[in-house]
Amino acid sequence: MCICKESMNHPFIMMPKPHSKSPRSRRKVPTVSKRACASHRISTPFAFAGAFIVALAGIVGSEHELGYQLRASSGSHSDIVGPLLHLVRRLFDFKQHTLTNTKRAVLTEDQIDAYTRDGFLVVSGLLHENEVNSLVDAGENLISKHIEKAGGKVAAKGNFQVHEFGLVLNDKRFRDVALHSNLPLAAAELMQVDGDTQNLRVLRDVFLAKGHESTSSCGWHVDDQVFWPAAYKLPRPSQIDLSSVNAWIALDDMPIENGGSMAVSPASHREDFTWRSEALSALNFDDKFGNGIAKDDLFDMIKTGKVDSCGLEKVAPHVYDDIELSKQEFNFKRGDVIFMNRWLFHKSTEMTEQGKLALQSLQESFNNGEGAAAAMLKRYSVRFATGETSLPEGFMTEMSVLASDGLNLGKELDSVSGEWYPKCWPEVDNDVDEKLDLLTQNELPGAQQKLGAIMAEVMASFQSR
Repeated sequence: MCICKESMNHPFIMMPKPHSKSPRSRRKVPTVSKRACASHRISTPFAFAGAFIVALAGIVGSEHELGYQLRASSGSHSDIVGPLLHLVRRLFDFKQHTLTNTKRAVLTEDQIDAYTRDGFLVVSGLLHENEVNSLVDAGENLISKHIEKAGGKVAAKGNFQVHEFGLVLNDKRFRDVALHSNLPLAAAELMQVDGDTQNLRVLRDVFLAKGHESTSSCGWHVDDQVFWPAAYKLPRPSQIDLSSVNAWIALDDMPIENGGSMAVSPASHREDFTWRSEALSALNFDDKFGNGIAKDDLFDMIKTGKVDSCGLEKVAPHVYDDIELSKQEFNFKRGDVIFMNRWLFHKSTEMTEQGKLALQSLQESFNNGEGAAAAMLKRYSVRFATGETSLPEGFMTEMSVLASDGLNLGKELDSVSGEWYPKCWPEVDNDVDEKLDLLTQNELPGAQQKLGAIMAEVMASFQSR
């Protein structure tokens, strides 16, 4: 286990469990030809209503996703369509991704192939504008609370000035996007999950905000078991592990010249680059740690400086420089999503002087207005994994583990006690909000207290190095 100091040549595709269907056959989307539909005469209102219901049944999401408004016609048609439409809404529950999640495609074949090959995919327009606005508002509320708690000041050091885990548990705005938006649908397509035998769950979510006060960034890495709390076995060269994905959402425009966003090393999830094994080793990724590590052993590693998920440049500068040659950056626009494979090397980019000046100028405009806010670059990240994914058996700071006094260690997400990893595909439980609210009220506070004590020990170990 690692802890972050601050917080195809015919590749074999690794799936959580073998299936008889090929990945490509699993993601084909049943379609109905419009020409064929037009060639059939609709002779009665009943036939019209039936066709209308079938069409609606193939659409997933909230009513705004229909892309048009429904208007019942006058006369007997409306008498039939109205009640039947009400029945359809009850049967298919537009707010829940249920039956049709395995049939509706949100990505193209080319996009899925590109993700499999490159280990990442940038998508614009996947989230609706109101969903992005809701995330932005929720993020700004978190920033305001953080600043108020800190006495009105922002820390003038570190990678991120604000980071909050587990928002799917206690903030409905983040929860709605993580569970009910196009995000889990796209993740399921990229992971090529079989909806008949598998499900998708939220393994981890986090909100991060970086201000002009930022003095560092997290260098080239793959996520440790704090950010990706799952047991693992390192994929062999030319293998592609599609069992989990990170969906990173830009909540501000982030041009390359300003820095402060995300960079990736394309194909580093699968290619046997000369630096790959050495980089993983330097970051303490080894199969012997894949199922976790004992607490005492971990603390010994911390004290001897062997644990720092963001410190590759310090421990292996030549490796860091090699990865830097492959760097790809992006001009992110607000609402853009980059999906990244679990084993893709990536890093947060440092704020440039131009970027800091832009944020300072924005901050001054906020200060001159009513209700001062903080100018920060915001992003929200959701890690999706299949329900077959297991938690490590070693020492963990996972809330689900702390709340269960260790009983959840080593369990598959489907078997974990408590709604800590809510299901988001192919269906969402109708009572998920109630379950998460109860968990937040009854179990989360005690787990947070235990975490506070553990993190005090961890920071003491860092400071004793």
